[in-house]
Amino acid sequence: MLHIQNGQCGTCTHFGETHGSTPQLATIRTKHEAPETFVDACGHPRNLGLHLQVSSISRCDGFEPAKPS
Repeated sequence: MLHIQNGQCGTCTHFGETHGSTPQLATIRTKHEAPETFVDACGHPRNLGLHLQVSSISRCDGFEPAKPS
């Protein structure tokens, strides 16, 4: 398991945004832990056309904190 800090993709509103919240995303955001192999789509408007898949510990300048589930 990876520990996710504030500012990393796992705690960003855009992580997995393209398909809506799932139980796994909610768990990552509340427990701040994710499997090492977990990746999901980045829904940040600047990245949508790129169809980026990022890990929960990735980072970018477009970080916006996810609202608590």
